[in-house]
Amino acid sequence: MFIYSYIALSHENNLIKDTIISRNKKSAFIELLESEHTPIQIRFRSLFILNKSNIHYRVHFFYQLNTLLSSGINLLQSLYILQKNIKDPLWRKIIASAIYDLKRGNNLSNNLEKHPNIFTPTIISLVKVAEKTGDYEKTFKIIATMLKHDAEAQKKVIKSLRYPLILVLLSIVLVFIMLIYVLPQFETIYHSFQHELPAITKLMISISNLITQYLVYLLPITLISLSLIWRFNAYFSIFMASLLFYIPPIKKLIEINNLNIFFLTLSSTLGAGLPLTECLKCTAETIHTPIYKKTSLLVYQSVLKGESLSNAVKHNSFFPAIVYQLIAVAEESGQLPHFSQYLFTHFSTQHTALMEKSLKNLEPILLLLMALLVGSIMVAMYLPIFNLGNVITTI
Repeated sequence: MFIYSYIALSHENNLIKDTIISRNKKSAFIELLESEHTPIQIRFRSLFILNKSNIHYRVHFFYQLNTLLSSGINLLQSLYILQKNIKDPLWRKIIASAIYDLKRGNNLSNNLEKHPNIFTPTIISLVKVAEKTGDYEKTFKIIATMLKHDAEAQKKVIKSLRYPLILVLLSIVLVFIMLIYVLPQFETIYHSFQHELPAITKLMISISNLITQYLVYLLPITLISLSLIWRFNAYFSIFMASLLFYIPPIKKLIEINNLNIFFLTLSSTLGAGLPLTECLKCTAETIHTPIYKKTSLLVYQSVLKGESLSNAVKHNSFFPAIVYQLIAVAEESGQLPHFSQYLFTHFSTQHTALMEKSLKNLEPILLLLMALLVGSIMVAMYLPIFNLGNVITTI
C-alpha cells in the first residue's frame, strides 16, 4: 500500500488537497471517483506502514460512533461526521469505504471484513449481532470497552516483560559473541599444548562451529520462515493456539477469555430481545478458538433440539460448575440476561487477575533461564582458564 497526495474537486465544486492510501495510482483514482471527488492531480508521497496508532484508534472510532448514535444521529451520518474530522489517511479510507457500501445497501460488517488487520473476527461478529438487533449504539460501546480492556492488558504485559526480555536479548547477544569469537581461542591454545578441553567447553565449541558453519543458511531460512508466517498468519495462529493448549496456565487464560467473550455476546443479544437460539448462534460466531467454537455450537444445537441451556452447559467441560448453577437459577427466575451479564463481569475480572498472576510468575522464570544460559557459558570459559596452569605444568 502507498500514500498518495491529491488535488480534487468535490461534488460542490470545492478544491480539496489531501492524501489517500491505495494499492496504486489507478486504484486511488477510482476510489476518489467513488467518494464523489473529481481528481485533478495524484502524486506518490510515501510507502504506507501499518503502525500501532492505526490499530489503537479503533477504540476512539467505536466510542465516537456510540456517542453520535446516542445523540440521535443515524449510522451513515455519524460516519460522515467522523470522516470530516479524521486526519489519519488509513481511517479516512476505511470510513469512506464504509460510507460508499452503506449508501449502496451493503452491511457494515461486510465492509469491515475488507480490513482484517484492523478489525478482528470477534469485532465483525459483534457488528453482525448489531445488524440483527438494530442496537448499534450498545454494541459499539461494548466493542470499544472490550478493545480498551485488551489494550490495557497488552500494556501490562509489555510493562511486566520489558525488563526481563531486554536482559534475555542482551544475554543472547553476549552468548553469540562468546561462542563465535572467544571459545574457539581456547581450542587453539589447548590444541597447541596437545591437551583435551573440559567436556562442557568442547560441547560449547561444537555448538559454536555449527553456528558459524550454517549461519549463511540460517539467515535466509529465518527470513523465509517469517515471511511465510506473515502470509499464512491465520493458519499459524491456529497452530500456535493448539500448541499453547499444552501449557496449563496459558490454556486457562485462553479458556477464561473465551468464556468472557461467550457471556459478553450472550448478555448483549439477550438484552436486545433476540430469541435464545438466535443469541447462542450469534455467540458461537463470535468465538474463534476452534475447540471452544465447536463447544459453543454443540450448546446451540442442544438448545435448538429443545434441551434447556443449563443442561446443555452442565455436560460440557468448557463451562465451570458456577455457570451451570447460575444459569439454572436464571431459568427458574426468568433473569437470564441479568445472570449472563454477571457471568461476563465475573470472567472478565478473573481473566485480568489470572493474567497479572501469570506475568508475575513468568518474570522470575525468564531470569532463571537467562542465568542458566549465561552461567553455562561462564563455566565453559573459566574451566579452561583454571585448568591452563595444570596444562602448562605438565609440559
